Amino acid sequence: MISVSLQCFGLLLFASVALATHLNYDISTYTTTMTSLLSNYSSKVRPIVNQGQSLQLQLSLWIAGINDVSDVDSKMTTTGYLYVRWKDELLNWDSTATGMFWMQFNQKDIWVPDIVLKNGFTDFKMMGGDFYYLYVYNDGWVAWYPYKVFETSCELDVTYYPFDRQTCNIIVKSWSYSRWEVNFTFNDPKIGFDEFVPNSIWHLDSYDATTDYSQESTDIKFILKLKRKSQYFIINLVIPIILVGILNIFVFVIPADAGEKMGFSVTIFLTFAVFLTIVSGELPKTSDSISILSIYLIIELGISISSIMASALQLRIHHRKSTQEIGKGFRILIRAAERLRCKGKAGGAVTGCCPKPCGKQIHVKELTVRKRENTLKVDSSALEEDEEEGKEWSDVSSAIDFLAFFGLIFFQLLVTIILFSYAAASG
Repeated sequence: MISVSLQCFGLLLFASVALATHLNYDISTYTTTMTSLLSNYSSKVRPIVNQGQSLQLQLSLWIAGINDVSDVDSKMTTTGYLYVRWKDELLNWDSTATGMFWMQFNQKDIWVPDIVLKNGFTDFKMMGGDFYYLYVYNDGWVAWYPYKVFETSCELDVTYYPFDRQTCNIIVKSWSYSRWEVNFTFNDPKIGFDEFVPNSIWHLDSYDATTDYSQESTDIKFILKLKRKSQYFIINLVIPIILVGILNIFVFVIPADAGEKMGFSVTIFLTFAVFLTIVSGELPKTSDSISILSIYLIIELGISISSIMASALQLRIHHRKSTQEIGKGFRILIRAAERLRCKGKAGGAVTGCCPKPCGKQIHVKELTVRKRENTLKVDSSALEEDEEEGKEWSDVSSAIDFLAFFGLIFFQLLVTIILFSYAAASG
């Protein structure tokens, strides 16, 4: 009983679906109508009665996905199809008599526009193919859906990489016909995204479509404005480079007696060289735009080279004999480092960057010994000279470490903040 009921329900459902469609005709009617329409038809002639007029084509782009944007090749790969409509004045029939509101014609049997991809990256050929079937309605309107993987050239500006925005175009045109023979207009919407799959690296920020009538034929330009998703590059590229840059400064924390200064400096230099190779491999070989990240790496390489040179000089100074006199310039370095570290002079006096006593030191301004006949004043410069007589070459080395460490920290923070803030704000 249940099976009989299910069979009856299936028959009723099939009958309702069949009656709801307009396909109420037999194969002979379909064949006869198609043969009659194609009997005096030529696919090589524009399907318009007045050949002096321009055939109007309505066109839109439906994007299924942005597959890839290659920085090295300056290429964008997009998957989608065009929706093209035009009125074929030679293909129309009486839908009441035949019971048919639309038919399907093979692309090679009727006229289709020779639409090509103007800024294609590799191949240059007409869109569509012999296996395509077009929908033709009884009033002559034709709907064509040529599907394609669009490989288009795209001039990339990598100045703000990896915070960059790019504008890439898909340009199509009729290769053989002028706009006085075939003219393009837009469907609504100009660009559709019904089956669009988001890209993991690029975000579609905005889009538009324009027509270019500056040449003999009409160019249709579909404009896609993309923004790079920078999270991956920040975590895997930018942050490691900044951290290695900070590590580069700590070469001046390693004591000269440890014997690891030069090895540490050279290792950091080679690390930056590897990073520069990685970044250069991701960017196009062009002189039109230079990435801020590449500039930052060059600056870091310069800092690393300066660290190697300073370390070499420092080791040379550190191992000088104690009998060799310390020059005036080196004594100035020692004095500057001591004042910045708040180490006082003889008697605990402190000058320079420390306006107040450091710790619980006693600040003695002047020592005056007065006698009955004359007054003896202690010359502060003489005290300094006496104090500096006990300095050694290791003190010079220590002063270089101190001044270079804090000087490079300031320079490193300044360069990092300025460059990456500018790139993030402008990209």
